[in-house]
Amino acid sequence: MKLCGILAHPSAGFRISIILLLVISPSWLRLSSQERQRPKPVEELGNTLLERSAAATAQSSGVALESTVDPEKYFVGPSDVIAVNIWMSPPLNLSLTVTPEGTLIIPTVGEVMVADLTLAEAKAKILREARKKYLSVEITATLVKPRPIIVSVTGHVLNAGLYTLSAVDRAHRAIEEANKLSRTQFPEDLDPYSKEMSTRNIVLKHKDGSQDRVDIPKYFATHEDRWNPYLREGDIIVVPKKSRMKNVFAVYGQVNVPGRFEFVDGDSVLDAIRIVHGTTRLALADQTLFSRLNEDGSILSTRTINIPAIMEGREANIALEPGDRIIVRGKNDLREDYNVDLKGEVVYPGTYPITKNRTHLSEVVRQAGGFTDFAALTSAQVSHRSEEEMRNAEGDQALSMRGGVATQDSAGFALETDLRLRRQAVTVDLARLFLQNDSTQDIILQAEDEIIIPRRQQTIYVFGQVAEPGHIPYAQGKEPKYYVSRAGGFTGRANTGHLTIIKAKTKQWLSPDDTKLEEGDYIWVPTDPDRPFSYYMTIASQAATVLSVIIGVAVVISQVTK
Repeated sequence: MKLCGILAHPSAGFRISIILLLVISPSWLRLSSQERQRPKPVEELGNTLLERSAAATAQSSGVALESTVDPEKYFVGPSDVIAVNIWMSPPLNLSLTVTPEGTLIIPTVGEVMVADLTLAEAKAKILREARKKYLSVEITATLVKPRPIIVSVTGHVLNAGLYTLSAVDRAHRAIEEANKLSRTQFPEDLDPYSKEMSTRNIVLKHKDGSQDRVDIPKYFATHEDRWNPYLREGDIIVVPKKSRMKNVFAVYGQVNVPGRFEFVDGDSVLDAIRIVHGTTRLALADQTLFSRLNEDGSILSTRTINIPAIMEGREANIALEPGDRIIVRGKNDLREDYNVDLKGEVVYPGTYPITKNRTHLSEVVRQAGGFTDFAALTSAQVSHRSEEEMRNAEGDQALSMRGGVATQDSAGFALETDLRLRRQAVTVDLARLFLQNDSTQDIILQAEDEIIIPRRQQTIYVFGQVAEPGHIPYAQGKEPKYYVSRAGGFTGRANTGHLTIIKAKTKQWLSPDDTKLEEGDYIWVPTDPDRPFSYYMTIASQAATVLSVIIGVAVVISQVTK
């Protein structure tokens, strides 16, 4: 009852709670402390390390690999992360980092020196040491995360210096980094280096005093690691300069990467074929030409070699010398993408296939469904395309002569002539071909020809020195002055004696006496040039001089005849 009374009293109950807590707490604290200080069992430790290993493995990505790491070629060093897995029950998975001293500290096993060993050698050593502790279980060691390394690049590169890379990077990656443009550099800065930088005589020096020759083209041709080894910390890459014309060999013709290549002692014909990544499907490799100059470059000897026979060992491989050239002949395959473009007023404009030197113009028009009712056959054009063809809006405007024309039109004539030559117009009259059935106009088309069928304008365009330049409805048989009058007549600056007609199809500039106006043509009224007073004085002076000469001659003749 007393206890119940005490408990019922709020302040008394609080005091009892404090007393109980003080009595119980020391034993609880002792138990908790012992629990924390007691070593965890191996199974629990394994589970904890397994979780840590999984987390480390998840975070280890981010290094781009060109292929799987070859344990026989990769050298272990400080900061490499290696997973040691002891497959007991439960498994013990340890994610361990190589120390700066080059050792791997394995719990329950000890310290293992692994630096400067190949990955294969390091794994074997780790397994030997671990089996001294764990005799009857399977043990594995795996490279989880390759280490970062610092290497030096010097010689004929754009930016020589120290670079931080990964231990799974090869020599060519360091050279690429040394040739990257900075913010203050421009592509032309790299150009001299890219053309003169050796890619086959690169020296890779290791800190132990050994060195390798790096041959980048040969590595990408053969994928042999020795030509482009993995980098190690402290490596120095020396990139020499090469001559673009001397100490080279060349491979041309039906190969995948033709060109001129740096020569290296020991190169052979098969090496050259590998470097150009083999021959194409059109290659006549058994009829390959091989040429060689004598030492003073005065005599060229050429013979035929059989590359397939050399590859199969039926014929001897040929050692190359500087200046050798290999030309792989090829078959003549005529199955090319021959087509023409048909634009404008046809039912189905577009691109159409043709046969080389056999397809006629009428066949393509027939494939396109024929002409629409608005086709202007008299203004239709066919042109051959050339590599130098100008196809911009400025060129089209100049050819159509719809823009302004300078007072002195010689520049306009020169530009128009140049554009016409670039477009290589074909002389053909579609009106005679399709309206009069004149087969002489049915030309054979060439690949990349362009056929343009314009829409009927039904107007004559008048511009230049007229009051209201623009399109005037075409009227059969009317003279140029009719259209000029419809355009508001001549302005005060018009040179009425040099009115010019520009043909819609050919863009020729003709006198009204030399042609007949057709719909779509242009009439240009030039400006009467402003001439200074000195011009007229010069003309008068020249006329006076000529007149005085004539008078003098007349006087002499009259005296002689007396």
